Amino acid sequence: MSQPQGITEDNYGISRVDDDNHCTHAWRVSLCRYGRRHVKNFPDKKYGSRSQALEGAQIFRDEFLLTHPPISRKEVCSTIRSNNSSGITGVCTYAKRHRRRDNSVKENWYWEASWPNERGESIKSVFSVNTYGDTMARQMAIRARLEGIEALQGAFWASERGLVKLHIDSAEAAASSWAAYDEAAVDSWVA
Repeated sequence: MSQPQGITEDNYGISRVDDDNHCTHAWRVSLCRYGRRHVKNFPDKKYGSRSQALEGAQIFRDEFLLTHPPISRKEVCSTIRSNNSSGITGVCTYAKRHRRRDNSVKENWYWEASWPNERGESIKSVFSVNTYGDTMARQMAIRARLEGIEALQGAFWASERGLVKLHIDSAEAAASSWAAYDEAAVDSWVA
């Protein structure tokens, strides 16, 4: 897959600021980690030239990425959102309503597990409460979700584009928070 225009591995997280009105000519490093934006400017004048300022920005960015690796896909997928009602990330229950010929309405309930694939597309597995029963359908959805997440690799947003290839291993090491989903927790969800 081709990289977005102007983005290369060399200038990931780095942009150019040229504002003649405010006499600002600099390279800007701007990276976001865990909802906090980290920004630092590298002015041409301070560094002596445009190329030296870029070099300073790249060094700063590389050091920053070593201490703050990109969030892993597993880590993103394990974050419980505020709208979660099942208590398990990526697992929900829902009903489909069908109108019968006699105008009555029938509800069929399902447990659904969802997770992203390597390209960021959503994968879903649906388990019918009518077929498996509520408890078994829920257990099957949780297991499907855990198996899908376990197969995920790479950093959250940039892995497919290859922008942070050098730091993927660091991100995977940092994803040890995924270990918080230990077997005891899984067993308590499934029980």
